Amino acid sequence: MNNWVAEQYTSKPTLYKIVGGLLVGGIIEEVMMRLFFMSLVVFIISKILKKQEIPTIIFVISNILAALLFAAGHLPSTATMTTLTLVLIIRCFLFNGGLGIVFGYLYRKYGIGYAMVAHGISHLISDICMLIFI
Repeated sequence: MNNWVAEQYTSKPTLYKIVGGLLVGGIIEEVMMRLFFMSLVVFIISKILKKQEIPTIIFVISNILAALLFAAGHLPSTATMTTLTLVLIIRCFLFNGGLGIVFGYLYRKYGIGYAMVAHGISHLISDICMLIFI
């Protein structure tokens, strides 16, 4: 087990961790996953299908792919804390993938700013829960 990672989940979050979660999660992950990856998948699929007007299904497919990649990106940190089991992997894909789909929907419907704010708020809520329960 990686002691530093485990410590992040067994001690109260510091201001540094809270701000880091807002910046890394809310901004960097959203730029990478939605603005770049999701948009790239939409672009590639629309070019392959030679569509001038992009059907909604292309956005849905790109959102699901981005959400799966987003969820998979959270597996390494989980693996540093414990042995990955099927239950933990499913939990990671349901929880992080589900949130990824929500953030992708917000990105498509309202823009990257809304996805960033929602992602940042999810980190903030998580940190507040840790402050209360740890």
